[in-house]
Amino acid sequence: MNEFITAGGPFMWPLLACSVLIISISIEKSWFLQNRLVLPIGLSRQVINLLENNLLTKKQSIEISNLSSLGFLLINCIKYKDLPRDNLESKIEEKAIEVKYILERRLSMLGTIATISPLLGLLGTVVGMITAFTGLTETSGANPDLLAAGISQALITTAFGLLIAVPGLVLHKYFEQKINYLLINLQKEVSEFIDIVNINPNSIPF
Repeated sequence: MNEFITAGGPFMWPLLACSVLIISISIEKSWFLQNRLVLPIGLSRQVINLLENNLLTKKQSIEISNLSSLGFLLINCIKYKDLPRDNLESKIEEKAIEVKYILERRLSMLGTIATISPLLGLLGTVVGMITAFTGLTETSGANPDLLAAGISQALITTAFGLLIAVPGLVLHKYFEQKINYLLINLQKEVSEFIDIVNINPNSIPF
């Protein structure tokens, strides 16, 4: 591995950093986008049961709000339910924007890294080719073996950049679709919750 990195030249180090970032962000997104942390099954029904039986305490509200994105929105619906409808909608919109921001956090970074990785690799290849041809001009004659070795080393950065970019773009698209799915279902759950507890704004914005 060390020989591979050394052969690719100095541009291998930023590419290696890009690969580490992609792995780290992907692990983080995989964990925080779990259904149980965003959209736990049956939570709306549990909260409604607590409301109907006057069992929803302040401590329980805090716990429910902290456990999932859905819980956070449901508790805020209850918190602001006595406001005029326009004010309620405004409050829920603010909270929905917070949820969306949290879900999408570092997603753009993942896409950016996946985009610039092949460009970094290409830059490393261009620099390597310049170095290889410069070395040839400084020798007494063209050496095909030396030229081939220089080109081979230069192309390592392009290959490594593509190796990072392809899974990075796939993961970015996957997480993007996952977030859209979660937001759509959050909207559905909150809308149904509002209907049941007789809070009746026209829509829940996401």
